[in-house]
Parts: sequence; C-alpha cells; structure tokens
Amino acid sequence: MTRRMTPQQYNAWVRRYNAEVDRVNRANRQAQEKYVREVNREIDRINRHNQQVVNDYNRAVRQHNQKNEAAVRKYNQAVNAHNAKVRQNRQALARQIASLKSQTSTTTRYVEVRNSAYDVYDSFERVERAAQYSSGVSDLLELTEKEASNSANVAEALTSEAPLTPEQMDDSGILEYLSGFSEDLCDRWKGALYALNPVNTDAARHFCTSVREIFTEILEKWADNADVIAADSNYDRTPNGTPSRRAKIRYLLKRKGADSPEMLGFVEKDIDDILQLFRVFNEATHGAAGKHGFAKLQSIRQRVEGGIMFLAAIAL
Repeated sequence: MTRRMTPQQYNAWVRRYNAEVDRVNRANRQAQEKYVREVNREIDRINRHNQQVVNDYNRAVRQHNQKNEAAVRKYNQAVNAHNAKVRQNRQALARQIASLKSQTSTTTRYVEVRNSAYDVYDSFERVERAAQYSSGVSDLLELTEKEASNSANVAEALTSEAPLTPEQMDDSGILEYLSGFSEDLCDRWKGALYALNPVNTDAARHFCTSVREIFTEILEKWADNADVIAADSNYDRTPNGTPSRRAKIRYLLKRKGADSPEMLGFVEKDIDDILQLFRVFNEATHGAAGKHGFAKLQSIRQRVEGGIMFLAAIAL
C-alpha cells in the first residue's frame, strides 16, 4: 500500500536522498582520487626506477667506453712508440752495416769478422720477414735485432783503425742469471772479466774457455739429451750419436713456438759469429797481429755477454 506523505515529509526525504547521493559520490570520488594518486605514485616510482636503471646503464656504458678509449689510446701510444723504436733500431742497424761496408781498412786480418757480421745481418732480415707469420718468432725479433747490432758493433770496432773510446757497459743481468744457474759458472765469468786486460797475454785463453763452458752448460741444462730425444726421434746427431747443438737449439725454440728455419738459422749463426771471435782473439793476443786495446776488448765482452743472455732468453 502506497504511503502518503505530506509535502514537508517529501521534502525531508528528498533532502536525505540527495545527502546520501552526495555522500556516495564523495566516497566514490575520494576512492577514485586515492586510486589515481596511488596509480600515479606507482607510475612515478616505476619511472624513477627505470630512469635510475637507464642512468646506471648509461653511466656504465660511459665508463666502459672511457676505459676502452683509454686502453686504445694507451695501446696506440705503445704501438706508436714501439714502431718508432723499431724504425729507429732498423735504421741504426742499417747504418751500422753501411758504415762497416764503407770502411777502407788497410789490413785484411778481420775480413772473416766483417763477413760474419754481414751474414748475421742477412739472417736477421730473414727472421724479420718470418716474424710476420709467426708470433713466436715475432716475440724474439727485438732480441735478434740486438744481436745483429752487437755483431756489427764488434766488427766495426775490430776493423776500425781509428782510436776508439770505450763504451759505457749497461747492466745486462748476466751475473744474476749465472749466479742463479751456477755459482761456479758465475765465478768463472767474473774471473774471465778480471783477466780481460790488454796487458794480460793469457786473457784470450781464459776468457774464451769460460765462455764456451757457459754456452755448453746453458744448452745442457735447458735442453737435456733425454728431453731432446723424447721430443724428436729424428734429432740431429753428433758423431757420438748424442743430440747436436742444432738439435738442442731447435728443441728450445720449439718450446717457444719459434722453431722456424729462419730463427733456427739465426741462433746457430749468432753462436758461430761469437765463437769465431775467439780465434781472432787468440791470434791477436798471441800472434803477430798485436794486442787489442781496452775499447776493443770491451766490444768483444759486450758481444759475448749479449750472446749469452740471448741464449738464456731462448732457454728460459
């Protein structure tokens, strides 16, 4: 049954209804606004997080690029410095050989020394070409160049008729190497240097004997016969059937990945170049050729010392 309402009651009901609608609308609006605020807050949080991730990534990329650029710059500087040094060394070596060839000595007693220096230089040029195709050979290229330079130096010193000024000897580390190898060998080297005096007629025998023993012991130590045979059953043999010097050198070079024919030939020629000095040295101190001056003895010492350390570098 429909309830009858007075105008006052109806107006009161409308006011209550509108108030309830307003309350619901306010509640809905507040809930919506709260939801929007929470959504926006979450969006802001996500955006801040994403921005932080992007910033961190960009910073890491910049740092990585900076490190790479610094490394590349450092590498390029090292390459440029190395290439400049290589060019200077090659030019200096070429000048040494040219100077040696231009000498007009009136004596022929050092022809063998001069020709041997040419052979060492030719052998070095073959190694230089081979180094383009072998990292093992390339690693030893600077040392071979130094040996070729030392060979030219001693040949120039011996064939020069002009007075020579003794060069300042740099510390090659030979005493430290020999003392770690054998105290007896180190003492013999010291004794040989002590005997290397222009007025000592026994200098040649003492010096040359000690150096031969050092070369022999280095090869025996680092290229033991059993190891050489085990590494290559077709090794080069001496008349006694033991591994030859060439076989031992090949064994040492193979361990460094540098056993190319060019490098093997250079090392053998380098040792021969040093050993042939001993015959010249003996003739000069005992024969009619006269005695060497101190500057020439220094050049011989430097040549021999460099050769020992070159062989040591290959052996280690």
